[in-house]
Amino acid sequence: MKDTYSFNSTVSEEIEPVRHYKGKKHSDIVNFPIALRREILSPLTNKKLLTAPITTARIIFKILNDLSYDQFQVKRNKGQLSLFDKDFMTKHNTYARFTYKVSDIDKNLNYRQVEKGLEFLEELEKGWHKAKNLRGKTIRSYGGVISNANISKGEISFLMSSYWIEKFLKICSYNPVFFDTAWELSKMKQVLFYLWLLELPEKGTKVKLENLQEAYDYSYKDANTFNKSVLKPLRAKLDRSSNVSFNSSVKGNLINIKPYYTKDIDLNLRKETFTRQHITQKLHYWKTRHELSSNDIDILKSLINIEKSTFRLFVKAYDSFIRNCRINKKKATNHTGKEFIKLFQERIIEEYKSSAWAEMKGAQNAYPVITPTNLEI
Repeated sequence: MKDTYSFNSTVSEEIEPVRHYKGKKHSDIVNFPIALRREILSPLTNKKLLTAPITTARIIFKILNDLSYDQFQVKRNKGQLSLFDKDFMTKHNTYARFTYKVSDIDKNLNYRQVEKGLEFLEELEKGWHKAKNLRGKTIRSYGGVISNANISKGEISFLMSSYWIEKFLKICSYNPVFFDTAWELSKMKQVLFYLWLLELPEKGTKVKLENLQEAYDYSYKDANTFNKSVLKPLRAKLDRSSNVSFNSSVKGNLINIKPYYTKDIDLNLRKETFTRQHITQKLHYWKTRHELSSNDIDILKSLINIEKSTFRLFVKAYDSFIRNCRINKKKATNHTGKEFIKLFQERIIEEYKSSAWAEMKGAQNAYPVITPTNLEI
């Protein structure tokens, strides 16, 4: 197959990009700006997204991965905005270049699918865009999300204007997503649903069948059929390949969708990522099952961050709590809020005092304290 393609150019080939991103090793997690999803990647505002090839999502995830260092420099150090402003926001039509291997986007080297993904991003939101720099000067650029895409010798390359770089960099509000999820899902509409799912509250939401079908372009006869044919198979995929999945149930014409953090993931994650996901899932499980407050979870999380072995102690203490409930023939879910925290603290103390830590000199009572009243100064 001929492996050189080029597309209609909106930018002169003579333009020298101010930065060149060459496809750094991918992280397990990338940070997806919420504003980017709502403004650009919502099927409610752009129906064409539903027919975009999955390679479109993969290219976007690759861009976010390459920009991840710059994202957090901007987030943590406001001075970096000046650096971005100096590099990108001094004159019209300023660009960065991105270069990736075709195999990074499609492992099967399907050049046509990669080409379609590039074409879609070239046309997405195509037009004149304006942004203001720190001095209030308006900077104008023309094109879609990407420009000047080409494929040659097993690589793809494209430009991104200062306008779009800024959209991808700003993560004052974002959701962490698993990088590999975009490679495990087969349709763009599945990725769009996943990104929307990440924004749902813990209690979930109820959506009318017609609204879901309108948003994602389906035409099933009733809510039960939609749930069985669309949502259940997608849930199974997300259970295996993402950080968040969901439960769904039907009542009449309403579909209840409730997100949860996954635990048994098929992805080849780094050990620290897998551990972090397991902690997140377990804390979320305790929070929803025992109606804990965000403050309760923050205390547990802070103690785990201080000493990593604390999480194992918490898990042992919770297992002890469950065994005690069974012995006394009581439902664990009957214990909620501050009552649960009190009982959980008792189990933590009990497990700690039977551990090797308690045998160390001066450490007999150095167990983690999770009751808020005891932490007040």
